[in-house]
Amino acid sequence: MHQLKTILEVIYSVGDIEKAKKFFCDYGGLSVVGSYDTSASVLHFWNLKKEVTAQEILIQFKNHPSGKLRLVKFKNVAQEIIRSSQKPWDTGGIMDINLRVPEVAKTFNEIRDLGWHGLSDPLLQTMGPFKLYDILMQGYDDIIVAFTHREEPPLELPKGYKIPSHVYNSSLTVKNLEESREFYENLLGFTLLNEYEVKKDEPLENMFGIPMNMITEVTCKANIFSLDGTRDVMFQLCEFKGVEGKDFSSLAIPPNRGLLLYRCEVKGLKEYYKSLIEKEVKIFQPMQKITMEPYGEVSCFSIQSPDGVLWEFLENNN
Repeated sequence: MHQLKTILEVIYSVGDIEKAKKFFCDYGGLSVVGSYDTSASVLHFWNLKKEVTAQEILIQFKNHPSGKLRLVKFKNVAQEIIRSSQKPWDTGGIMDINLRVPEVAKTFNEIRDLGWHGLSDPLLQTMGPFKLYDILMQGYDDIIVAFTHREEPPLELPKGYKIPSHVYNSSLTVKNLEESREFYENLLGFTLLNEYEVKKDEPLENMFGIPMNMITEVTCKANIFSLDGTRDVMFQLCEFKGVEGKDFSSLAIPPNRGLLLYRCEVKGLKEYYKSLIEKEVKIFQPMQKITMEPYGEVSCFSIQSPDGVLWEFLENNN
């Protein structure tokens, strides 16, 4: 038997690793777990040539074991931006990551002064059973981060941090919600936590930056999943009907810049790998042993979603 554990990390391929570290750590208060040279085995796993090297910084909130963010700076290789000049309704790759903050309006003003910009001003949103203040901010390498504060039901956050949060959620904009749900729920065996839709009945400002004269014709449907059935680290599939964007599916591979891939922990990895093959899930990179700091030697394989999102599944061999 296998057990899907959690999303350990989101890999973020950066243009400037020190600038990204300063934002998340010096401004936000997240902690550096360690700085590493990417092992040759990982670079080979990513189908990169021998002359390519990379530097990594792994960061987390306090000692939270999941939802970490790994910054990777590639060298000696040409790169493209994964979701260049992106809009939320563009499909392919990882659209955003979500971080909790104590006051969304205050965060909005502070990080706008650091060079980030909002797709809207902070807005109170209703998403399924939750009411929350939410702002999508576009920053380095054209990534989007959703900074949120939940009003109902109320959520108390640790004091003394600008960003008191691990990566608790992220969004994938998909071309076909039904097909993607089938992939994650029935093929990969992830747990559906919730589903909701957002549709405006009058022309109002919205968090996605959709023009107000169009917003009444646009519906955003979302399915929220996790690996283990808890809300510790989630992700949501979003489908926008009524507006069309670009498709970045072919670009969400190393060494391109932006939110690159998910790295997940599985207990009983061999059994899980075998079950996916029996379901005829296409394997992107077959299972092999690689060295991944700070975990040491792990067994790992990867798959790619219908919208080009890479998922790595690993188990520690120690």
